[in-house]
Amino acid sequence: MNILISIKKTGARRNSIENQSFFLPDDFLEGHGTKTIQDFLDAVTEECVAQYKKRKDSTILKLLTKKEIEDKACEGKVAFDINYGEKSPSLEQAKLNTRQCYLDGLFALFIDEKEICGLQSSAPLETPVCLCENSSVIFIKLTMLAGRMY
Repeated sequence: MNILISIKKTGARRNSIENQSFFLPDDFLEGHGTKTIQDFLDAVTEECVAQYKKRKDSTILKLLTKKEIEDKACEGKVAFDINYGEKSPSLEQAKLNTRQCYLDGLFALFIDEKEICGLQSSAPLETPVCLCENSSVIFIKLTMLAGRMY
């Protein structure tokens, strides 16, 4: 089953939100049993870790287009997205981190334009979630601001 996740490129300033297709197991479709928010977050985390490992293991050097160079220059660093670290991510640690971030309210979650967690309230991890083929999912990273009020 495919879902569409809206992703903003880091540091990009113009029309930088694009829908990327993510594959989830078919048991997330309606009628295939009840899946919870925790199951959904775990599945998305597994897919992200798998994509990261695939990019890391790739030996093909990607050439940058002129637009990519301009976008990266706005970020402040032009690089080839090569990770020189030897450490491989732990899937279980990534799942625990995602769950903790959800519980701490560090991101807002919208599924098919319905707020699941974030700005107004937060549903427990055990809450059932309904997804259809090509459901739209939006993660918004919430930035905590610190300062003084005078």
